[in-house]
Amino acid sequence: MRHVIKAKNILEKEMDLKGEQMFPLNYIQIENIQDVKGVAPVVKFTIQSDPISEVGINGCQALDMLKYVKCLFQSLNDAFPSSYNDTTIAHIENAIEAQHLRTQDRINRGVEGQNKL
Repeated sequence: MRHVIKAKNILEKEMDLKGEQMFPLNYIQIENIQDVKGVAPVVKFTIQSDPISEVGINGCQALDMLKYVKCLFQSLNDAFPSSYNDTTIAHIENAIEAQHLRTQDRINRGVEGQNKL
């Protein structure tokens, strides 16, 4: 199985375990999934256009892209363990945590879900 597919499966399991909404997975599409040498898989992210409160859900967040990339490195690390992969995963996890802190700050200031500073 290609790592791009395995990464999406890992992400789905992680989201399920954390009780997160699964809708972002609808906006992560994978093409060229056949394991053919020389044929690159394509991962497409449809990004949320505006605040959900204004337009509804029409894409995934940049945070979902970070989560997917983390899972991609986890898949690669399962197959080809490396301390460099571990470091990369840790840095992505730090970036994800920073975004959670940003969201909490925006909630506390009453501007989350709005195009405001």
